[in-house]
Amino acid sequence: MFRRIELIFPRGETTDPDGTVQIWQAEKRGLLTGFGAMADIWLGKLRGPDRPIPRNAKFYFTEYGWREIGRKVVTASKKRGQEYRVIRVKERDVHVVWRDRYYDTEVAAQPRKIKHCRRKDDGAC
Repeated sequence: MFRRIELIFPRGETTDPDGTVQIWQAEKRGLLTGFGAMADIWLGKLRGPDRPIPRNAKFYFTEYGWREIGRKVVTASKKRGQEYRVIRVKERDVHVVWRDRYYDTEVAAQPRKIKHCRRKDDGAC
């Protein structure tokens, strides 16, 4: 099982001293946007790839990485009041394009391609 933490940032607005209103949309982002106590937990412990990876690849914690880092990040998020969600995927449901072999804490994976059914007689695969 792989796990990914996404930080949730609600819609908001600020007013500058000159009266200009800035509005930003709600969004979900990965851990790289974490800061403060959350970033201190994973900085220096997550390596990242040493080569380019596909744009649609997402980073996930391995079981070991979840125990060592992920749970601590969730605890820090709760203390800080940061909204988050944890996404779990089975290892067989994604295509791993990079794995941290040294620390075994993280993987980069992309969705598996859906196999299309080619039977025309009854529509069942």
